[in-house]
Amino acid sequence: MIEPNTPLSASRIKTLQTCSWLYWTNYKLKLPNKSNHGSLRGSCIHLIYECLGNPRHKHIYDKIVETQDFYSYPAIRRYVLTYAKKHDINDQENLDLINQMGVEGINFDFFGKEEKDPSDAFDEQKFDINVSENGKNYRILGFIDKLFLFKEESRILIRDFKTSKGVFEGKEAVDNMQDLMYSLAVKHIYPDYLKRNSEFLFLKFDLRGKGHLKMDQLSDDELEGFEYFLTGIQETINKFNENTAKSNFAYDKGYPAKDEGFAGKLVCGRADYEGHLKKDGSLMWHCSAKFPFFYHHIFNKNKEFITSVREEEFSEKMIPEGGTHEMKYYGGCPKFQK
Repeated sequence: MIEPNTPLSASRIKTLQTCSWLYWTNYKLKLPNKSNHGSLRGSCIHLIYECLGNPRHKHIYDKIVETQDFYSYPAIRRYVLTYAKKHDINDQENLDLINQMGVEGINFDFFGKEEKDPSDAFDEQKFDINVSENGKNYRILGFIDKLFLFKEESRILIRDFKTSKGVFEGKEAVDNMQDLMYSLAVKHIYPDYLKRNSEFLFLKFDLRGKGHLKMDQLSDDELEGFEYFLTGIQETINKFNENTAKSNFAYDKGYPAKDEGFAGKLVCGRADYEGHLKKDGSLMWHCSAKFPFFYHHIFNKNKEFITSVREEEFSEKMIPEGGTHEMKYYGGCPKFQK
């Protein structure tokens, strides 16, 4: 029996390319991997944007634009405070950043009407595309933050919001995995729209300047080449095992060149042990899979995996009614085991 294709996403592929062992721990061992504050803030803002994109909520959007304050509408404020408390980002700095970045995105052509009214628009457009023909075999899965369709021009604008602390630079600014993935997905979903452009909005920056990155349109030949690339990645991921996991350690790549961004040994972090402090007393960052620890897998009543959590954070309250848990030990990255 042929196993179905494992869904590919830009983040899954990037993890594989960054470090095969990190792919193994994230997607196969399912180790706990705490989201950083930046990604948690981003998830919160994305959910609110999805709500504000609904025409029924235009009055909420108008209120925020008028006051330039995300928290001026009580329901939004309650949601953010509840979300922030649940994910332990309810300190004033995080709350201020959510407000600042959220308003920045709303101020920038939120409904895609700055140049011309779109004939249609979609928030959080899901795609799940399977291809198996002409030597191509892959499945891509994901969501696009915003899509604006301009029927008369046969044009689609793909928009993705970013809450990262930096903008794309070097190779990532001209040859971007998400741009390729989104453009290919849109080509499949809307084949009659021949012009496809992606743009990334970095909400921590001025969106009328550095924070607005427009990507060049990708040709059909470039997208076809990407399909064959996906076919190779698909084969690797479908057959991924512990031997594959030891084939492409980030550590072995050395430190990256200036235009390679966060890659190579930088991904490992410089900490020599968990809890290693910098000279200023703050914790030294390191890859979540670098050092050993105990953890728990949590399952529902049907024995389906739900989540994993480190031993020091585990509580019986996390187990759903009828569910179970299993304690495990992770020995650390082979490159740093002593």
